[in-house]
Amino acid sequence: MNEPVLISFEIPNNLNEINRKLIEKKGINEFTLPTTITKLGDSCFKECSSLTTINIPTPISEIGYHCFKECSSLTSINLPPTITKLGEWCFDGCTSLISISIPSTTSKIGEGCFNLCYSLTSIDIPSSVSEIGNYCFSKCRSLKSVNLPPTISEIGYECFKECSSLTSVDIPTSVSEIRDSCFRECKSLKSINIPTSVSKIGGWCFYGCKSLTSVTIPSSVSKIGNWCFYGCSSLKEVDIPTSISKLGNNCFDGCSEGLKKNEVLRNIYFKNEGSCVIV
Repeated sequence: MNEPVLISFEIPNNLNEINRKLIEKKGINEFTLPTTITKLGDSCFKECSSLTTINIPTPISEIGYHCFKECSSLTSINLPPTITKLGEWCFDGCTSLISISIPSTTSKIGEGCFNLCYSLTSIDIPSSVSEIGNYCFSKCRSLKSVNLPPTISEIGYECFKECSSLTSVDIPTSVSEIRDSCFRECKSLKSINIPTSVSKIGGWCFYGCKSLTSVTIPSSVSKIGNWCFYGCSSLKEVDIPTSISKLGNNCFDGCSEGLKKNEVLRNIYFKNEGSCVIV
């Protein structure tokens, strides 16, 4: 005999916090949270694969680590204006989540927060956010656009890795470094604005961005990491400033033959530090 499935659940009004043991892995598709709840604990709704939607009441200010991880049927969620932090891996693996509105009270989006959100098409990050964690939007393969406010000071490792539908990104002037693998294998990325505030472009940063045709690197940049533009087969034009003192190993390997004509690249690349199509 099949076990009965719990399809709806209502929390009593005298409860203040929900922990992982109460809800985790339950087959619930409807959930009512009372306004007495002030905290959603770590892994609270983890692997509630039947949960489709949920409204979070205003007293809640923080959503815990792994809170909605692998809620694969969750299509929408209402975040109240009291939320200040989205915990690490909070919506990781929410493969049906199409859109989400981040309130203007949020200051940090945790590591891996929207990792593997395959259906997420766009996201508007409010100006209250100063940091986007590592792997935050990694493998959001339907993500076409993202708004990065001028308050962002740090974009984490592999933040937009394998966002294969992303076509363009404007990086705000508050960012000083584009970290390793940040836009790796964003195969639809055609253009990117690198501001003069950036001093370093990490390794594997634009690795496999096959649609990228041109890039202008500002004079503020002194180093480009290993394999940075590897496999950018459509890249025909690179504006390299004289401030560049070192190109990482295999930095432009697999790019257009036209780059062989770039004299600046030829002059600063050292053969003993790696192979490159331009030397």
